[in-house]
Amino acid sequence: MTRLAPGCERFCLRGPLREGPFLSNWFYLAPGTWTKYNPKAMRNNRLVSLVKGEDRSSNISRALELIKRDLGAINDKKRILIKPNLLSSDDPRGNTNVETVRSIIEFLARNYDNFAEKEIVVFEGSAGAFYGGTTTREVFEKFGYADLEKEFKNVRLECIEDFSECVPVQIYTLGGVATIGIVRHVVEDFDYRISVNLPKTHNYAVATLGIKNMVGVVKQCDKSMIHGLKAASSNGNGSRTIFDYVPTWAISLLRRHAMGFVDLVIGYIPSYRRGIKLIHKNIVTMVKEVWPDLVVLDGLYGMEGKGPGEGNLVRMNLAIASTDPVKADALGARVMGINPEDIGYLYYLHEEGLGDMSLEGLVGVGLEQAAMHFKMHPTYNVQIQWR
Repeated sequence: MTRLAPGCERFCLRGPLREGPFLSNWFYLAPGTWTKYNPKAMRNNRLVSLVKGEDRSSNISRALELIKRDLGAINDKKRILIKPNLLSSDDPRGNTNVETVRSIIEFLARNYDNFAEKEIVVFEGSAGAFYGGTTTREVFEKFGYADLEKEFKNVRLECIEDFSECVPVQIYTLGGVATIGIVRHVVEDFDYRISVNLPKTHNYAVATLGIKNMVGVVKQCDKSMIHGLKAASSNGNGSRTIFDYVPTWAISLLRRHAMGFVDLVIGYIPSYRRGIKLIHKNIVTMVKEVWPDLVVLDGLYGMEGKGPGEGNLVRMNLAIASTDPVKADALGARVMGINPEDIGYLYYLHEEGLGDMSLEGLVGVGLEQAAMHFKMHPTYNVQIQWR
């Protein structure tokens, strides 16, 4: 008899679980969600909070309070990184609101007596700044982040443009193996990392939440390779694809002015269809270097449709927090109406035993009180063909 972890509720698609080469073993994650039995991919006892409310700061504070049992490690940490999502250099809708980050810092100040001894760094590499010809520092200024340095003596803003040393990581593109750089400072100089985002649909990876947000610490000119669409021509090997001839900034500009047409065309390009099979594995590879210790999802608003930057805002009135990033993101997906197993990087991380996609440890309100049905990205039906 195959044994599962104590307390792991089992529902079998083909009768009782039995050893044997001809029977598949399955266990239950949530209504409508089943996964094959994998000894590595077991449940854990980490809490994941889900709170509802109309005030952003209160939501964040209560979400963190509910998982305080799991936050004890923060007490001994000296250098804490907070990674917001400032995708756009001019449109605040898909960006992490500065009030969200402020609320996290205030929670730390209230709950840890040695807060003043900690170094808090808010770090970002804004893709919108890179493609728009501006800087992350200017984005910080534009959206009110500079005030954090004035309000808290131990808080500092840092921008990806100020760091040149990178840790090389190999990923896969349509042209073969390529090397990207992850900012060495983020990899080596922090003993606690917090990823902060809002739930958003995505144009390549189905959804972006806390885990994918860490792609922001990849060197600016390497970010597009995470999608698998750039050939490995820079390494002298591999063949070129159409995406090597069309600059990423040009695609971004076209999306702003002819969004529907560009998404329709890209969705039918064979390179795009092949690339979606690579992005999830690439995210898994790179995020292991900068694994977040805590994910906070500010769901006062989420973005549906043509996310991650040009979709429509949806009022959700919720917040999610967990020290298991997979558990936080899986819950975020569920409240959007997405099966977390349809998001490749969550599936792979769960299968590797790096997190738990179940609802085990849910505190706060029940999923049924928060679940919504987001409008998916126009290329969603192509995106879920990553398997």
